[in-house]
Amino acid sequence: MRGRLLACAAAAHALGDSCWGRAGVLMRRVPGLRPLTMSVAEPPETKTKTAAPARVPVTLLSGFLGAGKTTLLQQLLKSAQDSSLRVGVVVNDVASVNVDSKLVRSPFEEETGEIRATPVRGNAEFVELGDGCICCTIADELMTTLAQLASISQMRGFAYDHVVIEATGVAEPRSIRDLFQDAQAEAIPLMDVVQLDTLVTVVDSAAFLTAYADTRAIAERPDLAAASDDPSAVLMSRFDGSLQRAVVDLLLEQVEVADVILLNKADLLGPADLEKLEAIVSALNGNAKVLRCSYGDAPLESVLATANALGAAASGPVDEHKMAVAASLDRAKERVKDDRSRADAEVDHSRAEEDSHSHSHAHAEEDSHSHSHAHAEEDSHSNCGSNCDSHSHSAHDHAEEDSHSNCGSNCDSHSHSHSAHDHDHDHGRPSSVTTARDRFGIDSFVYSRRRPFAPARLERVLSLLPASTVSQQQQQRGWLPIEEPRDDAELETALAALLRSKGFMWLATSHSAAYYWSHAGKHFDAPILGRWWDTLPREYWPQEHAAEIQADFQGEDGDRRQEIVFIGIDVLKKRATIETALDACLVTDDELRQYREADDDARRSTFQWSFGSNVA
Repeated sequence: MRGRLLACAAAAHALGDSCWGRAGVLMRRVPGLRPLTMSVAEPPETKTKTAAPARVPVTLLSGFLGAGKTTLLQQLLKSAQDSSLRVGVVVNDVASVNVDSKLVRSPFEEETGEIRATPVRGNAEFVELGDGCICCTIADELMTTLAQLASISQMRGFAYDHVVIEATGVAEPRSIRDLFQDAQAEAIPLMDVVQLDTLVTVVDSAAFLTAYADTRAIAERPDLAAASDDPSAVLMSRFDGSLQRAVVDLLLEQVEVADVILLNKADLLGPADLEKLEAIVSALNGNAKVLRCSYGDAPLESVLATANALGAAASGPVDEHKMAVAASLDRAKERVKDDRSRADAEVDHSRAEEDSHSHSHAHAEEDSHSHSHAHAEEDSHSNCGSNCDSHSHSAHDHAEEDSHSNCGSNCDSHSHSHSAHDHDHDHGRPSSVTTARDRFGIDSFVYSRRRPFAPARLERVLSLLPASTVSQQQQQRGWLPIEEPRDDAELETALAALLRSKGFMWLATSHSAAYYWSHAGKHFDAPILGRWWDTLPREYWPQEHAAEIQADFQGEDGDRRQEIVFIGIDVLKKRATIETALDACLVTDDELRQYREADDDARRSTFQWSFGSNVA
């Protein structure tokens, strides 16, 4: 779902003291909640049909330092030169992009005191940003730089074929996407010239699983991004909290918010490990195109402007969640269809075996009958002596001949039927079906309920995750009492099989706040994503999406719900264990009555949640 801004001045008046958030949605300063929103990108069917000049597609390259972004950029520029494409490149450090000087230059260079009339076809023009991260400390400079590139090209009478932005190692693609969506929502003229088209993430194949299991914060991993020489950038990163984010959390964002994922350094993994990594990444982002490469040698046409601005660039957090839910439900339908096909094939196979065995038994009887007659004749001949009736013997020979002549080629049917069985082990399943589930047992399911969690009971379940939760960190620091460990090996084993779990969470601490359950590797967090649509008067809903919003409503609690996607290895075998544990965390009938009768202040007192700053 892709929609415009969902809030308006009337909504601002209705909700009190408000401000515009980065995602182009209405945010309340107190308590800091915003409605669960869709992307601000305008859907294709609502765009004006008036012909307009094509906008220059922008491709964003994300990935940790050392993943191979710069190497990829070098390869892309060489390919662009061979294809005679004009490419504008925005980087944090031009010197770090060690590309042949014939391929690059500054668009601000002058010849004989005048700006060049036209660039050399196939040359890339680099613009260096200030020291800092383009998703936070120098976000405004990014837009200014793009505007400068657009102005220079117009003055020269040409347009770039592509613009490529190489983000820093710790840049957040979701925040950079927000910059473009904000600019589009606010009708900044630059958005008539450029548009964010494709988000590409470069993954270090050899280091992915290590980063995935990392429990440290980004501040503890200086190797993930180049050091900043700008003290203001360092100071800003301390205050905005970006460096306190978990390594695995950022890694997952870079993978999940992407149209193309390049598994670079693929040559450093063996075939089996690479195939498993590809299956894991595909399970984390089923909408992305996953490609293998070494030394950044990805085809130009597979990287630049491949999404037509209809993928990750046009989505928002709610879109991502709904796509993950839809993907899991689609896989469930495929499983049902697959199981039916397999069952039908089993039935056909059983029938074939029955027919084969029946035929075999018939032959056995014939053989037995013939063999009996033969022995009877032999005995008869031996006993009758010379007085034996020769006519009787002739009749038997004739019958035996008839028996073999009527059998024909079917005499070998028993051996043929076993041969057919040997070559039919897939039971009618297409040989082309090679999914992550088939190869590695990676699958998913959606946990959906319409009651809030009782936080205290939920925290006991979360303590069994192979992850460090906020409450566990507080216990380690002495802020909370340490609970006695629970003996629940079955649930702990089930949770250990999870690769990723994420989705909407409804806690009994608040009737307004929509929490976001986010678990990956050894990290779990539950930040507030926004506020439930049910808290916003209907007249302030975006009318173009009213039906879609209403579809999530059920009963008196509106769109409040648990809707969490669990992705893991053999997770379907463990589904009942996980769902039973989570069901036990839902409020009881008496607790639900308390919840409904209380206001949020009373709810927070009755249902305590130890996730510190994340309490609404």
